[in-house]
Amino acid sequence: MSTRPRKRSPVPRPGFIMGKTSYDRAAQKEALQAEADAFLREKERPMKKIRITAGQVTMDAELNDSATARQLAAILPVDSSAQTWGREVYFKIPMHHEPENAQAKVPAGTVAFWPEGDCLCIFFGQTPYSPVNLVGKLAGDPNAFEKVRDGDAIHIEKVE
Repeated sequence: MSTRPRKRSPVPRPGFIMGKTSYDRAAQKEALQAEADAFLREKERPMKKIRITAGQVTMDAELNDSATARQLAAILPVDSSAQTWGREVYFKIPMHHEPENAQAKVPAGTVAFWPEGDCLCIFFGQTPYSPVNLVGKLAGDPNAFEKVRDGDAIHIEKVE
C-alpha cells in the first residue's frame, strides 16, 4: 500500500486569507463588525427637529440627514426677516453650502436651502427659482405660511 499524501483542494476554505494568521483574520472580522454597527447606529439616529416661527405661524419641521441639514442644525438658533415669492417664504441665514443633490422641483411642505442666495426656503406650492438642497419637511399644513408677509420676523430653533 502506498503512503502518498492526500491532495489538497486548490480552492481555499471560506474565510481563509492567504498569508494571514488567525489573529489577523479575527482583527479584520472585528473591524468589519464595528463598521456595520456604526452604520446601523447612524441609521437609527433620530432626526433633528426644528421650530419655525414666522409672523403669526409656528410650525415644527423634521430635518433629513444631509450635510446641509447638519450644518443648518449647527448654526441654530437663527433670526431673520421673511421674504415671499409666490407660494414660498425664504430668508437669509448665516451659512453657505454648495449644491448637494439639488432639486429643481419640490413638493409642498419642503424646507430647503438655496445655495445661490444662502437662504432657507419654505415651499407651500411654488417651484424653486433654481435648484435647492432639501433639508427637511414641515410637520403641519404648509398652507399656514400663506399668512406670512414680507418683513415678518422669522425665528428658527432646535426642538429637543
